[in-house]
Amino acid sequence: LQEMILVCDAYRKDLQHPNEYIRGSTLRFLCKLKEAELLEPLMPAIRNCLEHRHSYVRRNAVMAIYTIYRNFDFLIPDAPELVHTFLEQEQDASCKR
Repeated sequence: LQEMILVCDAYRKDLQHPNEYIRGSTLRFLCKLKEAELLEPLMPAIRNCLEHRHSYVRRNAVMAIYTIYRNFDFLIPDAPELVHTFLEQEQDASCKR
């Protein structure tokens, strides 16, 4: 249990890192996780990445939310509305693909 708390904390810190490439690569990694217990405490940080100033982070945040919703819809039940709102407001075409 202690190790899992440390792992989640390390991922959370990476999701709040000032470097956009660390954030983006962490979001891409989280798409591959199949453990809901690891993802659950990270959901607020993942949501916050949708509002990052760099499109690389926003693009990967959308993909992470989509993948998490597809695998564990109970973690983010409002994902369809969240992504729809994001896509309506997004100006960068690379984030809309």
